[in-house]
Amino acid sequence: MTRSDRKLILVTSAVLVAAGLFFAGVLVFATRTTSPAADGPVALYIGPQDAIEEKLDEGSPLYFANPFGGRGFWVDRESGVLVAYDVGRYDDPDCSVRWRGRVNSYMDCEGGLLTQAELGRRPLTVLATGPRAGSVLVDVDTLEPPTGATG
Repeated sequence: MTRSDRKLILVTSAVLVAAGLFFAGVLVFATRTTSPAADGPVALYIGPQDAIEEKLDEGSPLYFANPFGGRGFWVDRESGVLVAYDVGRYDDPDCSVRWRGRVNSYMDCEGGLLTQAELGRRPLTVLATGPRAGSVLVDVDTLEPPTGATG
């Protein structure tokens, strides 16, 4: 391998690494936004409300991975309203919650069926006004207790 070949390989490698970092940065900044309140929590844009509801009409909740390294969440409807459920059982975050279409229910790591009222939640907002009206945002940094939780 000649000196000019090594130089070409190094320059090409550096350009590819820089391009990869650039696109990773664009992805992070494009998906992370602030909620409607300027001092509100940071939220993840997951899509337009009508598209999400159209997918939910097909029969099962939608799973979203957390692109920032945290736990993902399920988007479903509860009494006709969009809700984001955490993928871990609220009282045992190491126990994953999965959707089982065969039984049309959420199931924990031990095989127990869970109702929607037993699932931890991530705050979900649908923007009502402005240029992004209809956008669905989920606060991936906040975990709220299940509505059926006692105590």
